[in-house]
Amino acid sequence: MKKISTLLLLFVAAFGLQAQNVTINLANGDFVSYTADQISSIEFNAEEEVLFHEFTGWITVSSGYFSDVYYGDQAVVKVYRKGEGYTCRFYDNTWGIGRFDITLAKGQINGTGTVTMDNHHGGLSPYEATMSGPMTAISISIPGVMGGTTILWHHGAAPENYKTSGTWTGTNNVSVGGTYHYSAENVRQSVTANADGTVSLTVPSYSLSGTVMGDITLGSYTIADIPWNEEKGGFYKEYADGSLKVHFKAVKEGTTTLDSDYLFNDKATTTYILIKRTEAGVTIENNFSLGNMPFSITAVMDGTK
Repeated sequence: MKKISTLLLLFVAAFGLQAQNVTINLANGDFVSYTADQISSIEFNAEEEVLFHEFTGWITVSSGYFSDVYYGDQAVVKVYRKGEGYTCRFYDNTWGIGRFDITLAKGQINGTGTVTMDNHHGGLSPYEATMSGPMTAISISIPGVMGGTTILWHHGAAPENYKTSGTWTGTNNVSVGGTYHYSAENVRQSVTANADGTVSLTVPSYSLSGTVMGDITLGSYTIADIPWNEEKGGFYKEYADGSLKVHFKAVKEGTTTLDSDYLFNDKATTTYILIKRTEAGVTIENNFSLGNMPFSITAVMDGTK
C-alpha cells in the first residue's frame, strides 16, 4: 500500500478524481504520480518526520591512509522523530550526506544507514555506514571508503589546536643572519593536534640554492608538544633542549663542505617556533641556530591547505 501525508491525501480527495493523472510534489523533493483508479489504494499515514534536535559541530576523520585529521566545524547533525522511531541525518560539505535509522537510549545513539559522497569518478555514491556513541561525540564508520573510514563528530566549537592542525603548503622565506635572504617553494609543513591541547610540527626536508655556503639542504625534523601561548597569540615553544638535531648538507662548486647532523642550540639566539592562525591559513615562524654557527636562521612561511 502506498502512503502519503494528511495534506496530500486531502489534495487528492479534492482534485484527484477530476483528473486522469495526479502528480504530487513530496516534501523531500520527489514526485509521485497516480491515476484516478489508484487513489482508492492509497493508505492514510499520519506519521510525519518531526525535527527533534539539530546540532552543529566539528569533525575529525581517520582512514586507512591518515589518522585524526581535522575537517572543519560546520558539520550538522539532525535527529528526527517519526512515530516511535528516530532517524538521524548528517551533513558536511566534504564528507557528504548521511541518513541513519537509529535508537536513542540514555544519551547514546546507535544505528545503520548510508553516507552519500563524492566517488571520485564524477558522481555521488552511497556507502553503507553505522553510527554510534554519545550525542556529543558521534562516530560514523564507513567500511567501504579508503580502507575503512571513521568520521568523529564533536558537538560545539573546535579546540584551537585542531583548528590549527593540517598540512600547510607555502613558500618558506629564509633569512640568514638577517643579511642574506632565500626561499624554497611548495614546502609542506604538517601540524598535528595532540590530546593535551598542544600541537606538533613536522618540517620536511627542503633545499635552498645559491646561498653563501652553496646549495644547502636541511633534513626533516619534528618539534613536539608546542603549547598555546596567549601572549603570542599562537602555539609557541623554545625548543633547543640539547637533543633535537637536523641534518645539514652544503655543496659549493661541486664540493660537499658540510654533511652531518647538527644540534639546535640557543647560544647565538633563542631557538623558537611560533604557529599562528590567519584568515587564509597559518603563519609558521621558525627561528633557530645550529651547532656552533655564529648566526641565526629565520624561516617564515604563510601556509594554506
